[in-house]
Amino acid sequence: MSFLNLGLPAVLAGLAGLAGILFVLQQLRVRHAEITVPTTLFWAAAVREAPVRVFRRRFRHWLAYLLVLLICALLWIGFAGPEVDRQGGAEHTVLFLDGSAHTSDPADFERARRELVDDVAALSPGSREVLFGGAHTLKLLAPGEDRRLLEKRLASLAPEASPSRLDEQLRLMTRNAAYPETVRVVVYGRAPVGDRTLAELPAGFSVSRAVEYEPAAVNHGITALGVGPAASGAWNRVDVRIGITSSGGASIDPGDLRVGIEGGDLGGAALAATAPGRFVLRDLVADGATLEVRIDKADKLSLDNVARLTLPERLRLRVAVAEGVDAAIHNAIRADKGLELVAEDADVLVRQAGDTRPVDRPAITLRPMADQDTAFEIAYVGERDTRQVLEASVAGLGLDQIDAMALASAVDRPIGVAVFEGAERQVSIWSELLQPNYNFVHSRSFPLFLSKSLRWLAGEQAWYAYLAAGRTVTEQSVRSSLGPADDGVLETLGADYLPARAGIVTVDGGADLQVSLLSEAVSGFSAGAAVETSAAGTAAGVPLTGIVTWLILAALLLFGVEWYLYQRGLMP
Repeated sequence: MSFLNLGLPAVLAGLAGLAGILFVLQQLRVRHAEITVPTTLFWAAAVREAPVRVFRRRFRHWLAYLLVLLICALLWIGFAGPEVDRQGGAEHTVLFLDGSAHTSDPADFERARRELVDDVAALSPGSREVLFGGAHTLKLLAPGEDRRLLEKRLASLAPEASPSRLDEQLRLMTRNAAYPETVRVVVYGRAPVGDRTLAELPAGFSVSRAVEYEPAAVNHGITALGVGPAASGAWNRVDVRIGITSSGGASIDPGDLRVGIEGGDLGGAALAATAPGRFVLRDLVADGATLEVRIDKADKLSLDNVARLTLPERLRLRVAVAEGVDAAIHNAIRADKGLELVAEDADVLVRQAGDTRPVDRPAITLRPMADQDTAFEIAYVGERDTRQVLEASVAGLGLDQIDAMALASAVDRPIGVAVFEGAERQVSIWSELLQPNYNFVHSRSFPLFLSKSLRWLAGEQAWYAYLAAGRTVTEQSVRSSLGPADDGVLETLGADYLPARAGIVTVDGGADLQVSLLSEAVSGFSAGAAVETSAAGTAAGVPLTGIVTWLILAALLLFGVEWYLYQRGLMP
């Protein structure tokens, strides 16, 4: 038994108070007294002075007292709003309101919200809870909470531009020991359930859908928006590919798309169709601007009709090479279109160890083997885990592409990598490795190592082929790095960063990157695994509001009994 309007302590305190007040009232009785007055002029004064009610010394009429107490108790309990757990057993019901882009159509979401509110009123508070599955899963109503709180909490919620989190929530629930063995999950909205997720649910878990939606709907959505180096080979240019998914037999033409950069419309001529639903934008300037693609055609959902992408900023890196440096360094720099040889105002230096000129910027230093214990030494800035930096540097600087065994055999020394914390980023390598007889400068790994090392030293930011809600960032990075603190790779608590919704995320250094929805499951109205349609309230039986009605009727009936007994003189 629980109560909607009052807590159990308040109900019990109220019953105790009623019992005490009625006991006191039952003790008050009229005391008759004979007073002789010489004239009726003194009658009013005599009435005022005579005590009307006094306390009796001995309590009488227990049955009358209990009858009145029962009537008042019924009315008090009815005011408290009793709710009885009528489901029996240990079944727990979880009502999941889908707030993802799957149910972003206003009519779909409002219908789901309305059904949810109705079903909550028909469930016992102690064995139900309500979850909202948007970009993050929120608990709207905990077991035992007043259901009137649900309307207030729902008022500020709306569908978000994010994929469904239903599968993730189901997996978390099966691992949560706080849930009983029997759990019924009722989904309100279009969020699909994966076949694998449904198959892996324990025997006591069941999933149903409260609202049966139409299976097919006309909809278009941007499901791919990615950037890569320009096919033309221009360093400061990029190509952008766009993918459109349509459902309900619809299709998209180039004229239905609006493409713009920083508010300026590129026009339809910039789009080239490569296949049905596939388009490409070629040779866009890689200056860090925001590209926006929008579908200008009415359909079922609106959140998937717009996608944004932050273009990379690809500037040519200015490199100064000191005198006496091997010609292989000059040749490798000239071959890289993103590098520029300069005599002054350089971003990065390449110098010999014996150069006495002051170094005021990051540099690659060539040192003799006699002056350096390991073949490659890397100085990084900031308090970082040395082992993490060491592992990242092998791939981040292209060192994993070096034939270390062949080099070690040629120089008759082990080829190693050492990292340490320093005041300035630095890379030092054995100068002997640049000699022709070691074949390092003629390998494919040498220009890769030089290019990545120079860009890391200059602090060039990592850039991403795409950023999609619900997909980890490291899967989308097109350039390796030595870690988030140096190169701006998105990371949180040591794990890959997963943007939950479409919008803007900020990387280290303050740069803002655009995240888009890009979900084929949303745009294609994926139905997922087949589940039965069953509202949560169907298992609850008769609405609980009938209890209050019966309590009021019982109180009225007892009032009638009391009046009858009083009229017959059987009750004082």
